[in-house]
Order: sequence, then C-alpha cells, then structure tokens
Amino acid sequence: MIRSPRRTARFVAVAVAASLAVLTAGCSYLGGGDTGGDSGVLKILVHSNAPTDAEFKKINARFEKEHPGVKVQFSTAIGTDFDTVKNTRLTAKDVDITEGSSQGGTSLLPKWVVGQKESSWVQGLAAGAWVDLTDEPFMKNFSAGVLDQFAYKGKQYAVPTGVSHETGVFYNKAMFEQYGLSVPTTWDEMLHTIDMLKQHGVSPFIMGGKDLWPAVLPTFGMVQSLYPDTVQLDKDLWTGKADLAGETSLTLMKRVQTVYDNTLPNWTGIDYASVPSRFVKGEAAMLPDGSWEIPAITTADPKFQFGYFPMPGSDTASDNKYLASKLEFSLAIPKSSKNQKLAKEWLALYASKDVYTDFIAGSGFGPAQSDLKLPADLTALNQYLPKSGFVPAWDQVFHTNVSAGPIVATPFAYDYIAPLGTESDMVSLTKQMQAAWQGGLPK
Repeated sequence: MIRSPRRTARFVAVAVAASLAVLTAGCSYLGGGDTGGDSGVLKILVHSNAPTDAEFKKINARFEKEHPGVKVQFSTAIGTDFDTVKNTRLTAKDVDITEGSSQGGTSLLPKWVVGQKESSWVQGLAAGAWVDLTDEPFMKNFSAGVLDQFAYKGKQYAVPTGVSHETGVFYNKAMFEQYGLSVPTTWDEMLHTIDMLKQHGVSPFIMGGKDLWPAVLPTFGMVQSLYPDTVQLDKDLWTGKADLAGETSLTLMKRVQTVYDNTLPNWTGIDYASVPSRFVKGEAAMLPDGSWEIPAITTADPKFQFGYFPMPGSDTASDNKYLASKLEFSLAIPKSSKNQKLAKEWLALYASKDVYTDFIAGSGFGPAQSDLKLPADLTALNQYLPKSGFVPAWDQVFHTNVSAGPIVATPFAYDYIAPLGTESDMVSLTKQMQAAWQGGLPK
C-alpha cells in the first residue's frame, strides 16, 4: 500500500476500479519503439511521494552528469490520479520509465478467485507491452526472493524499489524506559502496556484518522497474528468456507476496536502528515504505521529515539514473531519508449549498490538487495524478518470481491468501527461482514 497517499480507505476496491478503467484503453500503448539512439531526453513518471522523489532527483542529477547532453525529464502524479496519467502517457508513447506494478508483485489470480480481472500490469505483460529485462546484468543485484514476486512466466520485466513493513508499531523508547515497559510480544502484554501508559496519563496510540487509510494498518497486523496461513484464508473466503462472523474474526475486530479506543482523543481529526511531529513530541507512546514513515519521524526530530515491533495480535508470542510487508512499486520500460537503451542505463545506475543503498536509506523502504550497509533504524528491523526476508502482508494476499460491497473491501471492516464509523457492537458488525461477503460470492 503505502507513504502512503496511495492507500485510500477503500484502497483495494479503488485499485481494482482503477485497473479496470485503465484496461478500457486496451493495449493501445503497445508499440515497437526505437531501441537505438538517444533523443537526449529521458522521460520518467512515478507517483508523487516526497522521500522517493528526493532520491530519484539525486539519481537523475548524477545520471545527467555521467551522460553529458542528456536531460532527465522527471514527473510525478498524486496517487489518486496516477493510473490515469500513466495510461495517458503510455498511450501517447511519452514515457521511457514508469511504474510497472504500483503495489504488489506480478502474481496471477489464483484459480479460486472467480469473476475478477487480472491487473492492468499483468494484462500488459500478456500483451507484450513491456521490455524484457531478464538478462540485464543489473537485475542480478536484487534478491532472488523479491524477484520471484515480480516474475512473469519466468522472465523479469520490473525492477524493484523495495519492500515496506506495514504490520508494526513504532514506540517512544524514552517513554517505555520511563515507565518500565518492555516491547510487548503478546496481546496480553500489549494490554498491560496500554494500562500502564494510561495510569500515567499517556495516550497509548496515535494515528492519522482524518485520512482514514492509516487506521487499516492495525488490522493487517491482527490478520497476520491471528490467521497462520493468510493464503488459505483468502482461499477459504472465496470458496465460502471462512466465517467472518466466527470466533477468530470477532477476536480480531474486538482487538482493533481496543486499539481505536486507546488512541489519542479526537484522532479521527488528525491528518496523517502531522502524525510524525506529534509522535516525536510525546503526544502518544505508540504509532501503528508502516516502516515508510521512518524518514518522516527522523526528519521531525533527528535525536528522537524510537523502535519498531510487530503488532502482537495473538495470545501466543510465536504468532507475532515477524513483520509482514508489501512490495513497493516497481520500475519498468514500456516497449513504446524511444529511448530504451538510455532507460536501461538509468536503471543500471539506480540498481548499483552505492546508489541503491542511498535510495533505501532516504526512502525508508526495506531493501530488495542484500548486504547493504543501512541506517541503524532499518537494520534493527532484521530481527523481525524471516530468512527469506519477506512475509507478504494481508493486502498482498487478499483478492477483493467487487460484488460483495464496501463493508468487506479488506474484508475486515475497520472503517465501520467507531469512531471512524458508527459500529460499537463487533458481534453485529461481523455478522454484517459475513452476510455481505457470502452474498457477493459467485452463485
């Protein structure tokens, strides 16, 4: 998701709608492109995001210095407009490097998902719209485990930017030390942490509820803890075997409600952009958020000491051991590009160890390359990662059902819980979720 102006309240449904809108243009952006000489202008388009924008601009400056006479035309579009702008530019054959997959990898729809369309990225790959990068030397710099997520029929068309951990909680180290608190590893320990903070007049959590989407992140953490096999959960939902009104789902929703009930008063009026500065000032002790927020926190106060741990949604510590992550956007070259050779040279510079290390340090993403010398804030997260380095978060696994309605868009209805919504009875809400999901399944 994401950083993330790209994650909206109904981010899954919106993403599907956007993909369908793009697909209405068909494959009109296909074209052979001239793979020969340079035009002198390399056109790059990505979604706007301050940390990554700043890093890309540094790369562009270095690229121009190393390629006299070449101008990099770097442009961005806000998340809600990006797919439309991207499709327009592709149709006009007016971009040399842009995002391949905006979020997530290149996985095809599993056989149990019925009545949904493949993403526009996958359909473009099937139509031959993107340049094959499999044999480019710079692709070897990236971790095999991440590249596997982007592979299409055994070939590589996308260059990763990184991963973002999104099931964790930032915490104020000074506050935890002041009140004798340890990092909670179970839900019971989290409840103890909440109680101790409240006894000392400290708000346990802060979130940017005005933007709505940040409030989904605790839900992702709970799913990761309470459902040991999220792929199986997705399958069980689509085959009608999962019970969203059952005990596990009810427990999940009640625990999300507990987080909301212990978040800074009036948090639904707090905009996401202001959260880092309020967090470092001590308005709350914990911040459920993605690792992409590290640059914003350190910018707000470079001396602020913080940590990051997995949301402990389960009563069993081993269920809460790992952070789950999302694949960040990838970079790709459309076949319609008139500067494919120059575009590959830019990607090679980006993928070089020294440049990519700086990119990761500035963006706050987790690395898609191994053996990088990273800032301590990022290195500290390695203790919560498996050997593979990547556990897909729920939004990477779940396939939305556009026929089932907005209440099950994720499908755990975080935005229906008060004070975001009006529901305070989780038994009633989970029954509504189950009815909506079952009613939307193919007959």
